[in-house]
Amino acid sequence: MPDDKIPPSVEEYSYRIVGWCKEAIEESDGFLRAQVGYSKCDEAINAIMGQQTDFRSATLSGTECNLVGKTFFDMTAGLTDVKPFWEYKTYNKRFESHCSIYGKLSEHVWLQRQMDMSFMFTAQYAIACGSSYMEPYWDTSIEDFRAEAWDPRDVLPIRPSTSPSIQDCYGVIARKARSTNYVRYLCKHVYQREDLLKYIRPDRDGSMVASSLRNTRAGQLLQSLGDSPFRQRLFGEKSQRDLPRMPTTDIYCMYIDDDTTNEGTFPKHMGAFDKEGNPLNNWSYIVEPGDRLYPRKRMVVFCSNVPEPFYDGPSPWWHGQFPYPKLTLDPVPWSYLGKAPLWDLLGLNKSLNKLLRVYDDWSERLARPDVIADKNTASQHFVDRMDTRRAGKKIRVNLQAGKGFDIVGPDPLPADFWKGVEYYETKIKELSGAQDLSNMMKLNQIPSSDSIEQIMESMSLTWRLRSRVIEVFMREFAGMQAYNFAQFYTLPRRLTVLGAEGITNQDFDFDPGSLIPDFVDPNDFEQDGTIKSASLMRGPLHRYDRAREFLRQFSYHIAPGSLLAASELQKKLMYLQLSRAGLVDNWTLLEILAVPNVGVPPAGVNTIMERLVAQREMGLTMDINPAGRKASGQSSPRLTVKES
Repeated sequence: MPDDKIPPSVEEYSYRIVGWCKEAIEESDGFLRAQVGYSKCDEAINAIMGQQTDFRSATLSGTECNLVGKTFFDMTAGLTDVKPFWEYKTYNKRFESHCSIYGKLSEHVWLQRQMDMSFMFTAQYAIACGSSYMEPYWDTSIEDFRAEAWDPRDVLPIRPSTSPSIQDCYGVIARKARSTNYVRYLCKHVYQREDLLKYIRPDRDGSMVASSLRNTRAGQLLQSLGDSPFRQRLFGEKSQRDLPRMPTTDIYCMYIDDDTTNEGTFPKHMGAFDKEGNPLNNWSYIVEPGDRLYPRKRMVVFCSNVPEPFYDGPSPWWHGQFPYPKLTLDPVPWSYLGKAPLWDLLGLNKSLNKLLRVYDDWSERLARPDVIADKNTASQHFVDRMDTRRAGKKIRVNLQAGKGFDIVGPDPLPADFWKGVEYYETKIKELSGAQDLSNMMKLNQIPSSDSIEQIMESMSLTWRLRSRVIEVFMREFAGMQAYNFAQFYTLPRRLTVLGAEGITNQDFDFDPGSLIPDFVDPNDFEQDGTIKSASLMRGPLHRYDRAREFLRQFSYHIAPGSLLAASELQKKLMYLQLSRAGLVDNWTLLEILAVPNVGVPPAGVNTIMERLVAQREMGLTMDINPAGRKASGQSSPRLTVKES
């Protein structure tokens, strides 16, 4: 067990910090391995990819129907078929324009930087392993945000609590395997620690072709043995381990909720500063005596074989959270990883494969039936060469010398054999919930509100729960992104993305080019709302302190169940009915229907009621076409496909 607290970040304690981190890795990795279902992650991934793990005779059928793989992608499609909307809300009328800016920036980054693909990979990890993580980060190479999906086995929680959220842990360690040369590049050019280059060495061989026997049955058996003494003595791979084909080194990034305070009598600089005492980045700050040294978490970057960390200082993120929002589709209080949806399907798919192999073996006996020959009639050599599957056989038999030949085919399959196959197929779809989502695709009409509600009610409650879990995950991710935009998106970048709509009055105050107002702390205002003279004399606080107070007034909203595609269709139909009744204006209806080039309503018209008044003044009402049958709205139009 590591010590209660991480050692302080001073030069003479560097060796103790790395030692503490190693013990934390062992403790956290042991905690994850002890979770129910941890060992099933590899089994689920192998099942998705169709990799055979059981050994059978070569003369028997090896047929596999990989319904697990298909179900996996069906579930991925259902969970990621979401509407990429971003709605930030605030009750402060002064900052309503900021909500619009944050929402548009979030949607731009989500689509432009393909975060929807990262979310898909995050959902796939959660389907196979129970949980997953999606890290938003600032990519210095493109000067923009990206998102990365993480395997739950590579994000190690330090002293987790009973809460399933990683934000309630003492710390978190993210483990990533990189090529040794890339780790040396990071050490030299990013972290400016050229003195540590001599300590960096490979941890393992990361080559995908480390053994010529990998794709054989023997190779699979040896792979299950690992680097055992038996394998080393049998094959002698000493030279192979000394000269790895792709040297790989594990690099760790750790975030700690360190509550250490400045116990000195002078302010302390945290982060990077120049000789004049000016910060070199927007996450460096000065800590007054008695205040916390790491109010936004402490970050340590290290390798296990290097005696000192590459970086040990304040976390660069203003949001002050561990930057790994956790997604657990089926959470349970007794397992940190939760329960993966695929785990229940593995045994069913194995049983289905067994039945299909029975049919394969039966078909082989039907095509090549058994031969029973009298030894007085035919020699053993003739019987061995005889192939009952080949047509046109001519056999001479002397019935006086023996009984001749008997060709014996297989017994008929049981009448309910295919019922067993159908049962397993149906059960896999039922347990996964993929069958519920396919109901929407089977409709041959544009569904009405009643039919949508019936489908939603008949859908598995598990899918509703998973939708709510994704909503919680999205709220945490969106909250981090709001801080990230305030921290990294300058006025020129906002102008590039949004044009004139990305400008606010706060861009031209005492702290120009920032979305954060100068004075947002309640202590800076008088009772009548005016700014105190002392606050004006002091000037604005640090941008981070103002951002923390400012962004508390915003919240990210998702309507329950709104991430489901069926719910989105229900919403569109509801607005269409309201528009027919004259309760919703055309601008709002077209926005809900995602019709492009709608335009904006007249200036000063914001609410639906104001838009309805402006619409009537402009004469934009829903006209009834005099030709054809009048639209009553009582039944939905039907779509029929005529076969030619």
